[in-house]
Amino acid sequence: MSGRNIVLIHGAWHGGWCWDAVRPLLAEHGHTVSAPTLTGLADKAHLLTPDVSIETFVEDVASHLSEIADDGIVLVGHSFAGTIL
Repeated sequence: MSGRNIVLIHGAWHGGWCWDAVRPLLAEHGHTVSAPTLTGLADKAHLLTPDVSIETFVEDVASHLSEIADDGIVLVGHSFAGTIL
């Protein structure tokens, strides 16, 4: 089996960093792994405004997926990310 393109989406009050322990384990098995941070959270907290909503998070994920442009993406969400996906 060839490696997959895996996208990890964090839960509330986290950032892409919360997947730091998992990413190398998946990469060791030949997978390409990304873990974007959603607008207004963690290292993107400076972007938080009253306009940030679930729709913003959906747009974040959709934008990230379109940048990958791969039909074989495995999308993984933790906790709050389940409401986005």
